[in-house]
Amino acid sequence: MRKSLIIATGIGAALAVTAVGAAVTGAFDEETAEVAALESDSAVTPSEPRNCRSFATAETGFDPAITPVPVRDDAGNKQVLKGTAVGAAVGAVAGEVIGDKAGYGAAAGAAAGAAGGQAVKADKQQKADERYEQDQAFYQQQKAAYDAALAECLAD
Repeated sequence: MRKSLIIATGIGAALAVTAVGAAVTGAFDEETAEVAALESDSAVTPSEPRNCRSFATAETGFDPAITPVPVRDDAGNKQVLKGTAVGAAVGAVAGEVIGDKAGYGAAAGAAAGAAGGQAVKADKQQKADERYEQDQAFYQQQKAAYDAALAECLAD
């Protein structure tokens, strides 16, 4: 799953759990409903921007309040460490078999394995950066459409 979908699902689950908990504990009683009704009657002005936000979200399918901003992934150093370990093991065995010099073989194998791991890491990082750029461009496009719809609503 993509991180944005996981985050959105987590937020939705947290809201659902909170609502169920409030309903079970009796947080929504008649007094609370009456106070909420009084507050909504006295606060007519703040509801107008909220309606425009709902309009813009409905028009574009984008809600900046719940849509996470794309985050750049890091390929990490696991590939370099794996390459170093495998290279050292293979080099040690080869050095021992070829000339009774396991230490030299391990050192040479570790260096070669680290270089190979770095190449794998660079490739994975490049792919992660390309995904990030695509996600960022899509996010900016959706945000611009949302901002235009919001400005249109507020101008009316």
